[in-house]
Amino acid sequence: MLPLEGYRVLDLTHVLAGPCATHHLRCLGAEVIKVERLGGGDAMRALAMQPELDGLAPGFRALNAGKQSVVIDLAEPAGRRSVLDLARTADIFVENFRPGVARRLGLGPEEIGAVRPDIIYCSISGWGQSGDNAARGAYDHVVQAATGMMMMQGGGDDAGPVKVGFPVIDIATGISAAEAILAAVVRRLRGDNGPITLDVSMVDSAVALMSGPAATVLATRQPPGRVGNRGFVGSPGAETFATADGHISVAANTMGQFAALCRLLGRPELAGPPWVPAGLADDAFLANVATDELRRALCSAFATASAADLETRLNAANVPAARVRNLLEFLTEVYPATPGIGVDGEPLAFGPAFRQAGMERPTLPTAPRLGADTERLVPAKRSGPD
Repeated sequence: MLPLEGYRVLDLTHVLAGPCATHHLRCLGAEVIKVERLGGGDAMRALAMQPELDGLAPGFRALNAGKQSVVIDLAEPAGRRSVLDLARTADIFVENFRPGVARRLGLGPEEIGAVRPDIIYCSISGWGQSGDNAARGAYDHVVQAATGMMMMQGGGDDAGPVKVGFPVIDIATGISAAEAILAAVVRRLRGDNGPITLDVSMVDSAVALMSGPAATVLATRQPPGRVGNRGFVGSPGAETFATADGHISVAANTMGQFAALCRLLGRPELAGPPWVPAGLADDAFLANVATDELRRALCSAFATASAADLETRLNAANVPAARVRNLLEFLTEVYPATPGIGVDGEPLAFGPAFRQAGMERPTLPTAPRLGADTERLVPAKRSGPD
Protein backbone atom coordinates (compact mmCIF):
# COMPACT_ATOMS: atom_id res chain seq x y z
CA MET A 1 0.00 0.00 0.00
CA LEU A 2 1.35 3.42 -0.97
CA PRO A 3 1.39 5.90 1.95
CA LEU A 4 -1.14 8.38 0.53
CA GLU A 5 -3.71 5.89 -0.76
CA GLY A 6 -7.17 7.16 0.16
CA TYR A 7 -6.18 10.84 0.04
CA ARG A 8 -7.74 13.10 -2.59
CA VAL A 9 -5.88 16.14 -3.92
CA LEU A 10 -7.65 18.99 -5.70
CA ASP A 11 -4.98 20.44 -7.99
CA LEU A 12 -5.47 23.97 -9.35
CA THR A 13 -1.87 24.31 -10.54
CA HIS A 14 -0.21 24.61 -13.90
CA VAL A 15 3.19 24.62 -15.66
CA LEU A 16 5.95 23.13 -13.44
CA ALA A 17 6.22 23.84 -9.70
CA GLY A 18 2.63 23.00 -8.74
CA PRO A 19 2.27 19.98 -11.03
CA CYS A 20 5.60 18.70 -9.70
CA ALA A 21 4.26 18.88 -6.14
CA THR A 22 1.05 17.03 -6.96
CA HIS A 23 2.97 14.52 -9.11
CA HIS A 24 4.95 13.52 -6.02
CA LEU A 25 1.71 13.12 -4.08
CA ARG A 26 0.26 11.01 -6.89
CA CYS A 27 3.36 8.80 -6.93
CA LEU A 28 2.82 8.24 -3.20
CA GLY A 29 -0.70 6.98 -3.83
CA ALA A 30 -2.97 10.03 -3.67
CA GLU A 31 -5.81 10.59 -6.12
CA VAL A 32 -5.18 13.88 -7.95
CA ILE A 33 -7.94 15.81 -9.71
CA LYS A 34 -6.39 18.42 -11.97
CA VAL A 35 -8.61 21.46 -12.64
CA GLU A 36 -7.76 23.04 -16.00
CA ARG A 37 -8.86 26.15 -17.83
CA LEU A 38 -11.12 26.23 -20.83
CA GLY A 39 -9.39 26.18 -24.19
CA GLY A 40 -5.88 24.83 -23.94
CA GLY A 41 -5.75 23.67 -20.33
CA ASP A 42 -2.36 23.66 -18.62
CA ALA A 43 0.08 25.55 -20.84
CA MET A 44 2.46 22.57 -20.66
CA ARG A 45 0.05 20.66 -22.87
CA ALA A 46 1.28 22.92 -25.71
CA LEU A 47 -1.93 22.35 -27.66
CA ALA A 48 -1.51 25.49 -29.73
CA MET A 49 2.16 24.85 -30.52
CA GLN A 50 2.10 21.07 -30.89
CA PRO A 51 -1.44 20.02 -31.79
CA GLU A 52 -0.13 16.75 -33.19
CA LEU A 53 0.65 15.62 -29.64
CA ASP A 54 -3.03 15.99 -28.65
CA GLY A 55 -2.16 17.83 -25.43
CA LEU A 56 0.23 15.14 -24.22
CA ALA A 57 3.61 16.78 -24.69
CA PRO A 58 6.51 14.94 -22.99
CA GLY A 59 6.99 17.60 -20.31
CA PHE A 60 3.29 17.45 -19.46
CA ARG A 61 3.26 13.66 -19.34
CA ALA A 62 6.24 13.59 -17.00
CA LEU A 63 4.47 15.55 -14.24
CA ASN A 64 0.83 14.67 -14.80
CA ALA A 65 0.77 10.90 -15.25
CA GLY A 66 -2.05 9.21 -13.41
CA LYS A 67 -3.96 12.39 -12.65
CA GLN A 68 -7.57 13.10 -13.64
CA SER A 69 -8.43 16.19 -15.69
CA VAL A 70 -11.55 18.31 -15.39
CA VAL A 71 -12.20 21.54 -17.28
CA ILE A 72 -13.88 24.24 -15.21
CA ASP A 73 -14.45 27.89 -16.09
CA LEU A 74 -13.44 29.71 -12.90
CA ALA A 75 -14.74 32.99 -14.32
CA GLU A 76 -18.29 31.67 -14.00
CA PRO A 77 -20.19 31.30 -10.70
CA ALA A 78 -21.17 27.75 -11.65
CA GLY A 79 -17.51 26.89 -12.18
CA ARG A 80 -16.52 28.19 -8.78
CA ARG A 81 -19.37 26.21 -7.20
CA SER A 82 -18.06 23.11 -8.93
CA VAL A 83 -14.64 23.63 -7.37
CA LEU A 84 -16.22 24.04 -3.93
CA ASP A 85 -18.19 20.85 -4.49
CA LEU A 86 -14.98 18.99 -5.33
CA ALA A 87 -13.23 20.56 -2.33
CA ARG A 88 -15.82 19.01 0.00
CA THR A 89 -14.45 15.60 -0.96
CA ALA A 90 -10.73 16.55 -0.91
CA ASP A 91 -8.07 16.24 1.76
CA ILE A 92 -5.56 18.56 0.10
CA PHE A 93 -6.02 21.70 -2.03
CA VAL A 94 -3.11 23.09 -4.05
CA GLU A 95 -3.08 26.29 -6.13
CA ASN A 96 -0.40 28.40 -7.78
CA PHE A 97 -2.25 31.52 -8.89
CA ARG A 98 -0.62 34.85 -8.20
CA PRO A 99 -1.20 35.85 -4.57
CA GLY A 100 -4.71 37.22 -4.10
CA VAL A 101 -6.23 35.62 -7.19
CA ALA A 102 -7.65 32.57 -5.40
CA ARG A 103 -9.37 34.83 -2.85
CA ARG A 104 -10.78 37.04 -5.60
CA LEU A 105 -12.25 33.92 -7.17
CA GLY A 106 -13.81 32.93 -3.87
CA LEU A 107 -11.45 29.98 -3.56
CA GLY A 108 -9.14 31.20 -0.82
CA PRO A 109 -8.31 29.28 2.36
CA GLU A 110 -11.38 30.65 4.14
CA GLU A 111 -13.85 29.64 1.41
CA ILE A 112 -12.31 26.21 0.89
CA GLY A 113 -12.06 25.72 4.65
CA ALA A 114 -15.73 26.58 5.04
CA VAL A 115 -16.76 23.56 2.96
CA ARG A 116 -13.98 21.25 4.24
CA PRO A 117 -12.64 22.46 7.61
CA ASP A 118 -9.86 19.87 7.86
CA ILE A 119 -8.45 20.43 4.36
CA ILE A 120 -4.74 21.14 3.88
CA TYR A 121 -4.51 24.30 1.76
CA CYS A 122 -1.22 24.90 -0.08
CA SER A 123 -0.40 28.03 -2.09
CA ILE A 124 2.64 28.07 -4.38
CA SER A 125 3.99 31.35 -5.74
CA GLY A 126 7.13 33.13 -6.85
CA TRP A 127 7.63 35.48 -3.92
CA GLY A 128 5.29 34.26 -1.18
CA GLN A 129 1.78 35.30 -0.20
CA SER A 130 2.77 38.45 1.69
CA GLY A 131 5.38 41.18 1.63
CA ASP A 132 6.31 43.92 -0.81
CA ASN A 133 7.29 41.48 -3.57
CA ALA A 134 4.25 39.22 -3.39
CA ALA A 135 2.61 40.70 -6.50
CA ARG A 136 5.68 40.20 -8.69
CA GLY A 137 5.51 37.55 -11.38
CA ALA A 138 8.11 34.82 -11.43
CA TYR A 139 9.65 32.37 -13.83
CA ASP A 140 12.54 30.09 -13.08
CA HIS A 141 15.29 32.01 -14.86
CA VAL A 142 14.00 35.33 -13.46
CA VAL A 143 14.23 33.98 -9.92
CA GLN A 144 17.69 32.60 -10.70
CA ALA A 145 18.67 36.16 -11.65
CA ALA A 146 17.05 37.80 -8.63
CA THR A 147 18.48 35.43 -6.02
CA GLY A 148 22.10 35.48 -7.18
CA MET A 149 22.02 31.93 -8.51
CA MET A 150 22.93 33.06 -12.03
CA MET A 151 26.05 34.78 -10.77
CA MET A 152 27.27 31.60 -9.10
CA GLN A 153 27.47 29.68 -12.38
CA GLY A 154 30.39 29.91 -14.77
CA GLY A 155 33.94 30.96 -14.08
CA GLY A 156 35.62 34.31 -13.69
CA ASP A 157 34.28 37.32 -11.85
CA ASP A 158 34.08 39.29 -15.10
CA ALA A 159 32.06 36.68 -17.00
CA GLY A 160 28.39 37.22 -17.75
CA PRO A 161 25.60 35.50 -15.81
CA VAL A 162 24.83 31.85 -16.61
CA LYS A 163 21.57 30.17 -15.67
CA VAL A 164 21.29 26.56 -14.62
CA GLY A 165 20.40 24.61 -17.74
CA PHE A 166 17.03 23.33 -16.53
CA PRO A 167 14.25 24.82 -14.37
CA VAL A 168 15.91 23.87 -11.10
CA ILE A 169 13.96 26.30 -8.90
CA ASP A 170 10.58 25.22 -10.27
CA ILE A 171 11.31 21.60 -9.45
CA ALA A 172 12.81 22.45 -6.06
CA THR A 173 9.66 24.43 -5.28
CA GLY A 174 7.49 21.48 -6.22
CA ILE A 175 9.51 19.20 -3.96
CA SER A 176 9.32 21.79 -1.14
CA ALA A 177 5.54 21.96 -1.52
CA ALA A 178 5.23 18.18 -1.43
CA GLU A 179 7.40 18.15 1.72
CA ALA A 180 5.21 20.82 3.34
CA ILE A 181 2.04 18.92 2.47
CA LEU A 182 3.42 15.66 3.86
CA ALA A 183 4.36 17.45 7.08
CA ALA A 184 0.78 18.75 7.26
CA VAL A 185 -0.55 15.21 6.77
CA VAL A 186 1.55 14.14 9.76
CA ARG A 187 -0.01 16.98 11.78
CA ARG A 188 -3.44 15.66 10.90
CA LEU A 189 -2.48 12.11 11.83
CA ARG A 190 -1.26 13.36 15.21
CA GLY A 191 -4.65 14.90 15.92
CA ASP A 192 -4.26 18.53 14.85
CA ASN A 193 -7.66 19.48 13.44
CA GLY A 194 -7.06 23.22 13.08
CA PRO A 195 -6.74 25.07 9.76
CA ILE A 196 -3.50 24.34 7.88
CA THR A 197 -2.51 26.90 5.26
CA LEU A 198 0.87 26.49 3.57
CA ASP A 199 2.86 29.20 1.77
CA VAL A 200 5.57 27.82 -0.54
CA SER A 201 7.61 30.19 -2.71
CA MET A 202 10.22 29.93 -5.42
CA VAL A 203 12.55 32.41 -3.70
CA ASP A 204 12.51 30.41 -0.46
CA SER A 205 13.23 27.25 -2.40
CA ALA A 206 16.11 28.95 -4.21
CA VAL A 207 17.63 30.07 -0.90
CA ALA A 208 17.24 26.54 0.47
CA LEU A 209 19.19 25.19 -2.50
CA MET A 210 21.94 27.74 -1.83
CA SER A 211 21.91 27.45 1.97
CA GLY A 212 25.65 26.77 2.27
CA PRO A 213 26.83 29.70 0.15
CA ALA A 214 24.09 31.90 1.63
CA ALA A 215 25.34 31.20 5.14
CA THR A 216 28.88 32.14 4.10
CA VAL A 217 27.67 35.36 2.50
CA LEU A 218 25.73 36.33 5.62
CA ALA A 219 28.79 35.67 7.75
CA THR A 220 31.29 37.51 5.53
CA ARG A 221 29.07 40.10 3.82
CA GLN A 222 30.92 39.27 0.60
CA PRO A 223 29.40 37.84 -2.60
CA PRO A 224 30.56 34.31 -3.40
CA GLY A 225 33.35 33.69 -5.88
CA ARG A 226 32.61 31.81 -9.09
CA VAL A 227 34.24 28.40 -9.18
CA GLY A 228 33.23 27.35 -12.69
CA ASN A 229 33.71 23.59 -13.06
CA ARG A 230 35.99 23.26 -10.05
CA GLY A 231 34.90 21.38 -6.95
CA PHE A 232 33.78 23.43 -3.99
CA VAL A 233 36.52 22.18 -1.67
CA GLY A 234 39.25 23.86 -3.71
CA SER A 235 41.44 20.78 -4.21
CA PRO A 236 43.63 20.89 -7.35
CA GLY A 237 42.28 17.45 -8.26
CA ALA A 238 38.62 18.41 -7.99
CA GLU A 239 37.74 19.86 -11.36
CA THR A 240 36.54 19.05 -14.86
CA PHE A 241 39.42 18.43 -17.24
CA ALA A 242 39.70 18.17 -21.03
CA THR A 243 41.03 14.84 -22.29
CA ALA A 244 41.90 13.42 -25.69
CA ASP A 245 38.33 12.16 -26.17
CA GLY A 246 36.10 14.52 -24.20
CA HIS A 247 35.96 15.78 -20.64
CA ILE A 248 36.10 14.13 -17.26
CA SER A 249 35.01 15.47 -13.87
CA VAL A 250 37.13 14.31 -10.95
CA ALA A 251 36.71 14.68 -7.19
CA ALA A 252 40.19 13.96 -5.83
CA ASN A 253 39.58 15.97 -2.68
CA THR A 254 41.82 14.21 -0.16
CA MET A 255 45.56 13.70 -0.18
CA GLY A 256 45.14 9.98 -0.78
CA GLN A 257 42.77 10.52 -3.68
CA PHE A 258 45.03 13.16 -5.21
CA ALA A 259 48.05 10.88 -4.97
CA ALA A 260 46.10 8.11 -6.73
CA LEU A 261 45.04 10.55 -9.45
CA CYS A 262 48.59 11.76 -10.08
CA ARG A 263 49.86 8.18 -10.18
CA LEU A 264 47.23 7.14 -12.76
CA LEU A 265 48.09 10.21 -14.85
CA GLY A 266 51.75 9.19 -14.87
CA ARG A 267 52.75 12.26 -12.83
CA PRO A 268 53.17 10.99 -9.24
CA GLU A 269 55.54 13.84 -8.39
CA LEU A 270 52.63 16.31 -8.54
CA ALA A 271 51.34 14.87 -5.24
CA GLY A 272 54.38 16.09 -3.30
CA PRO A 273 56.42 19.24 -2.67
CA PRO A 274 56.67 21.81 -4.08
CA TRP A 275 53.21 21.23 -5.54
CA VAL A 276 51.44 20.30 -2.29
CA PRO A 277 52.63 20.38 1.34
CA ALA A 278 54.54 17.37 2.68
CA GLY A 279 53.35 15.14 5.50
CA LEU A 280 49.59 15.33 4.89
CA ALA A 281 47.50 12.37 6.01
CA ASP A 282 45.64 10.44 3.31
CA ASP A 283 42.29 11.72 4.57
CA ALA A 284 43.37 15.39 4.72
CA PHE A 285 41.37 17.66 2.42
CA LEU A 286 43.50 19.63 -0.01
CA ALA A 287 41.51 22.78 0.58
CA ASN A 288 42.60 25.85 -1.36
CA VAL A 289 45.99 24.53 -2.45
CA ALA A 290 45.25 24.69 -6.18
CA THR A 291 47.68 26.97 -8.03
CA ASP A 292 47.80 28.02 -11.67
CA GLU A 293 51.07 26.14 -12.15
CA LEU A 294 49.69 22.90 -10.73
CA ARG A 295 46.54 23.25 -12.78
CA ARG A 296 48.56 23.66 -15.98
CA ALA A 297 50.57 20.54 -15.15
CA LEU A 298 47.42 18.53 -14.48
CA CYS A 299 45.72 19.80 -17.63
CA SER A 300 48.74 18.75 -19.69
CA ALA A 301 48.58 15.23 -18.25
CA PHE A 302 44.83 14.94 -18.79
CA ALA A 303 45.08 16.18 -22.38
CA THR A 304 46.67 12.95 -23.62
CA ALA A 305 44.50 10.60 -21.56
CA SER A 306 41.18 8.90 -22.39
CA ALA A 307 38.15 10.06 -20.39
CA ALA A 308 36.48 6.65 -20.64
CA ASP A 309 39.60 4.81 -19.53
CA LEU A 310 40.30 7.23 -16.68
CA GLU A 311 36.72 6.98 -15.45
CA THR A 312 37.12 3.23 -14.99
CA ARG A 313 40.57 3.35 -13.44
CA LEU A 314 39.91 6.27 -11.10
CA ASN A 315 36.73 4.76 -9.70
CA ALA A 316 38.55 1.47 -9.18
CA ALA A 317 41.06 3.46 -7.11
CA ASN A 318 38.22 5.02 -5.03
CA VAL A 319 38.56 8.40 -6.71
CA PRO A 320 35.06 9.59 -7.73
CA ALA A 321 35.11 10.48 -11.42
CA ALA A 322 32.73 10.57 -14.35
CA ARG A 323 33.12 11.19 -18.03
CA VAL A 324 31.05 14.24 -18.95
CA ARG A 325 27.97 12.92 -20.71
CA ASN A 326 24.88 14.47 -22.16
CA LEU A 327 21.52 13.52 -20.66
CA LEU A 328 20.72 11.02 -23.40
CA GLU A 329 24.00 9.19 -22.75
CA PHE A 330 23.31 9.10 -19.02
CA LEU A 331 19.75 7.81 -19.34
CA THR A 332 20.68 5.10 -21.84
CA GLU A 333 24.19 4.09 -20.73
CA VAL A 334 24.49 4.70 -16.98
CA TYR A 335 21.10 5.01 -15.32
CA PRO A 336 19.78 1.57 -16.38
CA ALA A 337 22.45 0.04 -14.13
CA THR A 338 20.80 1.58 -11.04
CA PRO A 339 17.50 0.47 -9.44
CA GLY A 340 15.93 3.67 -10.79
CA ILE A 341 13.13 5.92 -9.54
CA GLY A 342 10.82 5.41 -12.48
CA VAL A 343 7.18 4.46 -12.37
CA ASP A 344 5.36 1.61 -14.04
CA GLY A 345 2.97 2.45 -16.84
CA GLU A 346 4.09 5.91 -18.01
CA PRO A 347 7.59 5.55 -19.49
CA LEU A 348 8.33 9.30 -19.40
CA ALA A 349 7.66 9.82 -15.68
CA PHE A 350 10.05 9.56 -12.75
CA GLY A 351 8.98 9.09 -9.16
CA PRO A 352 10.24 10.86 -6.03
CA ALA A 353 14.00 10.66 -5.60
CA PHE A 354 14.07 8.05 -2.85
CA ARG A 355 13.50 4.34 -2.48
CA GLN A 356 11.70 2.75 0.45
CA ALA A 357 12.22 -0.88 1.31
CA GLY A 358 9.05 -2.88 0.81
CA MET A 359 7.19 -0.12 -1.08
CA GLU A 360 6.34 -0.99 -4.66
CA ARG A 361 6.89 1.41 -7.52
CA PRO A 362 3.71 3.32 -8.35
CA THR A 363 1.81 2.35 -11.46
CA LEU A 364 0.60 5.46 -13.28
CA PRO A 365 -1.41 5.51 -16.49
CA THR A 366 -0.37 8.13 -19.00
CA ALA A 367 -1.40 11.73 -18.37
CA PRO A 368 -5.07 12.51 -19.10
CA ARG A 369 -6.31 14.30 -22.16
CA LEU A 370 -7.78 17.70 -21.45
CA GLY A 371 -11.10 17.37 -19.64
CA ALA A 372 -11.15 13.59 -19.81
CA ASP A 373 -12.84 13.31 -16.40
CA THR A 374 -15.08 16.38 -16.44
CA GLU A 375 -18.34 14.58 -17.18
CA ARG A 376 -17.71 11.98 -14.48
CA LEU A 377 -16.51 14.30 -11.71
CA VAL A 378 -18.27 17.63 -12.34
CA PRO A 379 -22.07 17.82 -12.49
CA ALA A 380 -23.69 19.81 -15.27
CA LYS A 381 -23.35 23.56 -14.75
CA ARG A 382 -25.99 25.14 -12.60
CA SER A 383 -27.40 28.58 -13.17
CA GLY A 384 -28.17 31.08 -10.44
CA PRO A 385 -26.35 33.57 -8.22
CA ASP A 386 -22.83 32.90 -7.00
